Amino acid sequence: MEYCELRDLVKTWPKYAGCIEVERAPLVTPAFPGTFNLSFTEDLYLKERGRYVDLDSDLIFSTIQTCVRPNDFELLSGENNWKYLAAFEMADLTGAVGLRSKPDYEKLQRMLVENMVALFECVGISKNRIYPTYCGGGSVGALTKGKYGFDFNIPADLLSRNLFIDSGIPSGNVRATFDRSTFLSLHLGRPTPWGYRCEIDVNVGSVQNPVFVDVATVEYLKWNPLFFGDSSRSANIVGLNKLGNGFSAIVFGLERLCMVVNNLERIQDVDYLKPFYDVLGNKVLAGESLRALHRIYSDVIGRGLHLGRQQKVKIRSLVANLSTDLTEDKMRELLSIHAQTQPWHNDLKANIEPTIANIQERRRTMKLR
Repeated sequence: MEYCELRDLVKTWPKYAGCIEVERAPLVTPAFPGTFNLSFTEDLYLKERGRYVDLDSDLIFSTIQTCVRPNDFELLSGENNWKYLAAFEMADLTGAVGLRSKPDYEKLQRMLVENMVALFECVGISKNRIYPTYCGGGSVGALTKGKYGFDFNIPADLLSRNLFIDSGIPSGNVRATFDRSTFLSLHLGRPTPWGYRCEIDVNVGSVQNPVFVDVATVEYLKWNPLFFGDSSRSANIVGLNKLGNGFSAIVFGLERLCMVVNNLERIQDVDYLKPFYDVLGNKVLAGESLRALHRIYSDVIGRGLHLGRQQKVKIRSLVANLSTDLTEDKMRELLSIHAQTQPWHNDLKANIEPTIANIQERRRTMKLR
């Protein structure tokens, strides 16, 4: 299945009632002031509601979001770089559901899990290959490895566990974890709801020697953090209250899903990425840094955005990752391929030359230091 076909399948999948389609968030957004867009919902919630909690109306939307996660760059030089990208696309399946009042989560999450399994089966991934994780419960201190130490016990997420098994996923595939991978406990510079997150792995190895690729996340939120003092600081969280709103979503990493669907050995062989790497070769760190820079500068220039100080520091790191043999002509060739293979991002072609100019300027200033 070609990437564009898979992308359209997920994009047009039936959505939750009242869902609207929105433009993706830019990579430079007030939701992540010190870095680039890392996730799915935050930018729109700030634009439309000005906050993440205490919603006074429903907000249900669908999009395909581009993400750049700087923490992943160190993994691009390691042995697992076959499953990592610097710039990747994240898509909901049934809509990101934000509700003014608390929903019937058993009903809502059942709908999400059933749709998830239906999509997997639609693209040829059997239930036996699906390996979800869920929160096994415990104290906040233990689950967050001491990041938060207040006294509050999180029950095991048996709702998710049972729904996975009810959907036909073998019970032995459903695994409990006891950390923040399945206990969503974020603070994004303002009050942010907490809850459960299930990571959905697919086994691309054998039963005897499993190799897991994380392709999706199912989550729903249940608690509001309580603060003593300034709510912009995570250190001031002292407890949790029941959340009055409802938040639920399932989100897929599209390139990873495409890799799994097509039994590819590495994510760089996904059809829209392969021509880029056929020309560049196996220089994954340099290639992903160049792709990320193209995507970031296309947003900054095309949308008239301004990079913050910490974002400029991260830009310099990306430029430093580019190998010296990436001349202007070579970058122009690669970025032309990068634009041609992503017709769904029609701004990339127009920003090839500005991206190269910005990279070269960064290179000059870095040499002068």
